[in-house]
Amino acid sequence: MRVWLCVLLAAGLLAGCHAGSGKDIWGETTLTNYPPGRSRLEVPVQANDDGMQTPIALKCQCSDADPRGQDTQEVTYNCFHQRLFQKCSETYMFDANAELAPEGFCQISCSRCNCCEPPTDVLKTLGANRFLQALEATQPSLKDLLSHPGYTANLLVPTDDAFDAALAKYGTLLQNPAFLTELLKFHIVPPEPVRRGLWSSPLMSVGPKLYTLYDGPETLSVPRFTLPSNVTWEGGLAGFKIQGPYNAATVVKSDVTACKSLITLIDSVLLPFDPTAAPAPDYLAVSRLVGARGCGVQPNALITGTELQAGDANRHGTIGGCCASCAAFRGCNAWRYCSQKGGCRLPEGQVIKYGACTLLRSSELAAGSPPNYADFSATTVPLASGWVLTGPEAAAAQQAASTAAQPAGAFAAQPASEAEPRVSAQGAGRRLFQV
Repeated sequence: MRVWLCVLLAAGLLAGCHAGSGKDIWGETTLTNYPPGRSRLEVPVQANDDGMQTPIALKCQCSDADPRGQDTQEVTYNCFHQRLFQKCSETYMFDANAELAPEGFCQISCSRCNCCEPPTDVLKTLGANRFLQALEATQPSLKDLLSHPGYTANLLVPTDDAFDAALAKYGTLLQNPAFLTELLKFHIVPPEPVRRGLWSSPLMSVGPKLYTLYDGPETLSVPRFTLPSNVTWEGGLAGFKIQGPYNAATVVKSDVTACKSLITLIDSVLLPFDPTAAPAPDYLAVSRLVGARGCGVQPNALITGTELQAGDANRHGTIGGCCASCAAFRGCNAWRYCSQKGGCRLPEGQVIKYGACTLLRSSELAAGSPPNYADFSATTVPLASGWVLTGPEAAAAQQAASTAAQPAGAFAAQPASEAEPRVSAQGAGRRLFQV
């Protein structure tokens, strides 16, 4: 059984990567992750291609090889961003290194693959209407991210009944776009950061900790369970639990393919906050949610300012630690933070290390105005940004913190006081915050 499990895990990792992982695990001569001696219709059972020779026949044969420089073989803009910046029709997508990707680079991301659908289309087919409505209401929009056929993650999607139950309890909180964004990010599990394999249901049987896109410190886990005797690398298991810090969900259906992503249906909304002490439903709710009290927080935004300390020299295990380090650093009033274990990859190829906390001086904040953002998008900015609360904002936050322990449902939405300013900011011509 142990040998079979090892083979299955290896196969599962390859299955998660077959459509193009962004990392060429076989060497420079094969950008589509197939080893020498195999046809394009097969991948090996084991990662080292030794031992068992029975191949896995993949249902969808499309690749998603990233364009690379002919001399350096280095990737700058990957397939995800090539599509995002509308480069799919450029000449280099078809002639550079053509012998390595004869069908053209970025076949999946550029929608030249007719055997897979992006996550949002598959969600419609599954009838996940509430999840799709929630994506529409996030700010910045997560729908843009999940509409991309080249996006890679395992989406933990609560059923409509599960969302209705959450809305009945936390409806006011879920009207806050930034709060809703973080809650949904808690249900998006990126690939395992080392091998870039997706967490399929067979892989989850080993009892892993799951790191999500959520910017707070809370994580998910799966209690170890025994694989059924008839399970294959395709998975499709149901009935096992995904455990959050405050509640758990049972898997209803798993391993539904959506191009480079997987979809897992669950019977509950997983909560990253204590339901008996839910954050007050004001504009600082997201700050309390992710544990950055004393700061305002905007997910997926690139706040502007003069750099005071580079992120590599100021790394923290939590976003709250980043907030506190800015408050303690002379002149700092804003920051950017990477919460992703695998690092935060920017479109031009730069990878910000996990825990990197860049300290900034924002002239807008220093003048008493809202912060300014260079970019504001879930598709291009994997970082969270924030600012240190001062004056009336800080007093209002402290007052809210003193009453935060009241039972969930005991509060009602209150009109913003004079001490709570309308926090709006402009980035790329768009309004970022909503009171």
